[in-house]
Amino acid sequence: MPDINAATIVTVARTGSRVVRYLIRPAQRLPNSSVVLMTGGRDPWLPAPTGSAAETMSRARRAGSRVRRMLGLVALLILGVLGALLVGPLLLLLGIGTASGSDVAGILLALTLVAAAFGAYWTARRARAILHAPEDTVPPTTLDLAGAAAHDEAALLATLRLHERTLPTPARAALHATAIATRDALRVTAHDQALGRDTYDAQQAARRDLPDLLSAYRAAPPTSAADVELLMQLGHIERRMRSVSSDRAGQGQRKLEAHGRYLKDKYRLSEGTDDQNAKR
Repeated sequence: MPDINAATIVTVARTGSRVVRYLIRPAQRLPNSSVVLMTGGRDPWLPAPTGSAAETMSRARRAGSRVRRMLGLVALLILGVLGALLVGPLLLLLGIGTASGSDVAGILLALTLVAAAFGAYWTARRARAILHAPEDTVPPTTLDLAGAAAHDEAALLATLRLHERTLPTPARAALHATAIATRDALRVTAHDQALGRDTYDAQQAARRDLPDLLSAYRAAPPTSAADVELLMQLGHIERRMRSVSSDRAGQGQRKLEAHGRYLKDKYRLSEGTDDQNAKR
């Protein structure tokens, strides 16, 4: 039988500890295929391809996550059983000592009960964390702004990704065009100081109108009339969002032209004054 020294025992114990800590750590929600595509350098606003390698990779990662969760629960169960085997006899002995009138045994019994209660709470909480993945705390955002503007664009992108695969081809294309128009309207109104009609309409389209419309469509019976109604309502939203963007573009162009006329008059007057001074 080979000799087992202390260093080998410590190494095995450390390795086992790392494995157990990895298995029982809280589960993390894996990104869906659209988020994987985003992290791969792809424009997240492009139509998501069907049957892509990213989708296959996402499914494989989710399967691996489920296996890790199962092994984590097994490891947690083993730790709980070992803890019960350790604490159970100890509680029995301390209980006998307390019944015999030992104050020290009573104090130790109370401390052991507190430790056992804490261990049970920790085990239950960790098991819950393994089973339930937390919600994403940082949604995918492509707008380099803070506050409501970035949140609205991220929510709009999430709405697009949630519904686009379930729609027929014409409705999917219309949804994508409407989402892009809404995104552009959000961007051109992002720096507005006051909540004007354009800003309000863009925010409402991203926050309520599009999600409510798509939810109502999914709840309706799958008929051609429902498809026609969806296309019509998406067209209403898209036209309004495009008008917001075009109006803002016109305002920017007029402001630029006005600034150009101001500079032209300013420096023309300055040049005229310089010519008069030179003649004198």
